[in-house]
Amino acid sequence: MPRILPRLLKKIESQADQQKFFDFKLSKKNSAISLFKPPLPVPSFHPSDHPRSILLTPGNAIINVKDYAKHKRIPPSLTKPEKIDPKDVDPARQMSKQELACWANPYLRMLSSPIRTCLVTQRRLPSDLLIRLTGMRIPSSRLQNEKRSMAKLVPDGLLHPKYTNRNVSGGLYVLCWRKAITQLEKGAYKRMSPELTLYSHLEQQVAHLLRLRVLQEFELLTERLEYAVKHHRNFGTSPVLRRLTREEWGLMRSTGSLPCQNAVAVLIVPPPNRNGLTKERPKGSLSALPPTDEHVLKNPPPTSILLSAVEDSSNEEISNVLPPLQIPLYNSIAAFPSRSQRAALHALLLRILTAERFVKRFYAKKDPISQPIIKRDSSTKGSHAFLLCADENTVHRGDSTAVALALWRLRMYDSEGWESS
Repeated sequence: MPRILPRLLKKIESQADQQKFFDFKLSKKNSAISLFKPPLPVPSFHPSDHPRSILLTPGNAIINVKDYAKHKRIPPSLTKPEKIDPKDVDPARQMSKQELACWANPYLRMLSSPIRTCLVTQRRLPSDLLIRLTGMRIPSSRLQNEKRSMAKLVPDGLLHPKYTNRNVSGGLYVLCWRKAITQLEKGAYKRMSPELTLYSHLEQQVAHLLRLRVLQEFELLTERLEYAVKHHRNFGTSPVLRRLTREEWGLMRSTGSLPCQNAVAVLIVPPPNRNGLTKERPKGSLSALPPTDEHVLKNPPPTSILLSAVEDSSNEEISNVLPPLQIPLYNSIAAFPSRSQRAALHALLLRILTAERFVKRFYAKKDPISQPIIKRDSSTKGSHAFLLCADENTVHRGDSTAVALALWRLRMYDSEGWESS
């Protein structure tokens, strides 16, 4: 360091009149290259079709086995591709309406995630139904005499990739369930490394990261909608989020149903209470550090319950074949014990409603006949219930399905998404 500093100062003085700031260009992501080839005809292995040995036949399926390997096509994209080469065997394409409907379904998206094996139950399940754990060496100032720090089993990959990347590759998977985390105390994780140990707050950390993932998905959805409003893009008549009126909320409580086919979640999020001393509401926080303002009730309500999406399913022909469509209703007080997280959630919901009101006014000015003015009374005022919707018409506006998926993972972790067998 003493040798390089004088040379560095001399170099800076010689370039004082030159450009100080340089353009920083991000590297462009390479487009996906398709390995798909038209399938070859099924080869014949019958002796009558080969007058001599099949190994001497040019292009036989035994020596040239790679020519008969099947490759997947490039998956379709949400947006329309800019350039399409007509000569390409596997050209890029946009999702069809049916594919958009499947992509907007949170349960189909969970089932389409990669298959992994649970360490506790040894069952092969989609990775969205599991929690990924990895071993990491955590440095500590208390262990100065030891050469190597202790290796701990920590959750990894629970947050959104935009906010944090995976720390290490590999890892093991367990069910997204509190009881599955407690079963790790038996030592099944020692298969990865005998040096691994558990720490006492692993269960609470996983729950905190799952709640934080919900807030991150809401923040990404908010930024997407606000960007569309600012640049007047991706407008649509189907709302992504709206507030239920008091009349709708009362009817839903009395009947236990919500007749809305594109609803994926209902959230009860009242505004946070003011502090009795400072008279101020708590500030929202999206920090990954352990929260210090959690308030767990003695008899907390369930994190979520299921509502029927139809008023009366007794007359349906398929009621005996398929279960009726249900909508999860989430209680923010039970799902988010931290006051700062509830404040952040409420603020994000209000920002989304502001963007939705702009879109509604835009269409009202464009076509005032189809958007009549409705007089507001006590029954039409907004409640503390927010309805989250997702279908093929809302996919281009924002990914509300990812929000519903994150909420469902939180529900599963609180032992409310698994059926007793």
